Amino acid sequence: MGADIKCLTPQEEERFLETLRKRKDAERAYMLYHLMLVTGLRLSEALSLNVEHAGRAKVELKVKGWTKKGEKKDRFKTVYFPKALQGHLKEYLKVKARRGESLLPGAPLFVSRNSARISPRQVQRDFKKWVRESGIETDLSPHSLRHTVGTRLLKEFKNAKLVQRYLGHSDVATTLRYYVDVFPEDLEEAAEMLAER
Repeated sequence: MGADIKCLTPQEEERFLETLRKRKDAERAYMLYHLMLVTGLRLSEALSLNVEHAGRAKVELKVKGWTKKGEKKDRFKTVYFPKALQGHLKEYLKVKARRGESLLPGAPLFVSRNSARISPRQVQRDFKKWVRESGIETDLSPHSLRHTVGTRLLKEFKNAKLVQRYLGHSDVATTLRYYVDVFPEDLEEAAEMLAER
């Protein structure tokens, strides 16, 4: 991974989600971070979701992008919600109903205490609190969850094009810039494979 990339190890990810799962005051955080760890969405993309998106298997989202000349350009990407995530979203809608939050289709999926769409700044503060509470020493941000997804996909599938499409990068060069570094264990595996010839 690139030097500026920080992500959760599989053990940290499990500990982080387990910490949130156990806490009644973390239901929104658990849903948001679980969603991000499955979809690889940027924080702004996840916070743009509405109640209507919770019941779908896939969602078309407008994402930020730029042309090769550096001009801003709107693009759309397809985000898949696998069955397990759909089940979690369905349960989360019950939490929203219990709290008296709006379940109208256009209502924000994630709201603050004053029933407005939660701000990225508030999520960033909460995220740091939950990371500390999980006993994770690394300095992480919500964007680290996206890097966790990209790293895990590249390690599992060894296919930069798949990672590019999954994360919604407009160009595979962006994916390679962040995720091209070799994992040390892959070098060892490569050496073993060559020695077996």
